[in-house]
Amino acid sequence: MDQASKLRQMVRQEDSPPPQRARVIAVTSGKGGVGKSNLSVSLSLAASSMGREVVLIDCDLGLANVDVLLDLQVRHNLQHLLDGEVSLEEVLVKAPGGLRVLPGAAGVSRLADLSDREQDILLQSLERLVGTSELIVLDTGAGISRRVIEFCLASGEVVVVTTPEPTAITDAYAMIKVLGQSDPDLKLWLVVNMANHRSEAEQILDRITLLSRRFLGLEVQRGGYVLADPRVPHAVRRRLPFSLAYPSSHAAVCVQEIARNLGFARAREGASGDGFLRRMRSLWSGGDRLPAGLPPR
Repeated sequence: MDQASKLRQMVRQEDSPPPQRARVIAVTSGKGGVGKSNLSVSLSLAASSMGREVVLIDCDLGLANVDVLLDLQVRHNLQHLLDGEVSLEEVLVKAPGGLRVLPGAAGVSRLADLSDREQDILLQSLERLVGTSELIVLDTGAGISRRVIEFCLASGEVVVVTTPEPTAITDAYAMIKVLGQSDPDLKLWLVVNMANHRSEAEQILDRITLLSRRFLGLEVQRGGYVLADPRVPHAVRRRLPFSLAYPSSHAAVCVQEIARNLGFARAREGASGDGFLRRMRSLWSGGDRLPAGLPPR
């Protein structure tokens, strides 16, 4: 290769864009039954419709259901990847709305306690996804188990989902408390799902954000709310995402508004992939402490 060719190659390399690092955001809840996975799917679809390159990862290890909500025909899942049976590309599934989905492994309890080798495989896979997408949505499990908290802390940004039910509100506040005690710099969003009307949702948002500020010293961001809509359970029974089946429904319009509040309409908003991988490695190596009282690995 002559000097001119080498110079042109160097210029092309310098002009090439830097590797893309995705924004990572976890969706979680203090208790089950609040529509967390449905919201994860809908927010991912909303981000995709806004032009983002989105990967949705079902991190609800042992109780995965994202594939059911999207009516995906899944041949392989996270268990096969961790066992080394298939590659990441073989596990990723193209879903409606332009998503890529990494399916979880429903009913496999051992995935709640990953070995060192399995952690390495998952971290390597996550690193590749962080470099090839704009947004990664982690649909975590519900409750304050150690694995859920680890995924939330690693993401650096968490959407906490509640409903107007008193137990759901109490558990959402408890989740915020645990996460805030573990990392006061964690960015927390609150979303009220299945609200009967706007004023009800606004009251809950006001109450939890005020209590979090006054007693926990945490600034919880208002992500928004989703109004109760009979078309949502109807879509679930049909195994269709409600935001695709009924795009003009009240619930779908609310999800679009939440996506805008979260900044999904803006490209590369708050990219956090490098920090996500670093925190994940630190948590799994024991470098970061989790709050006392959480179950052991």
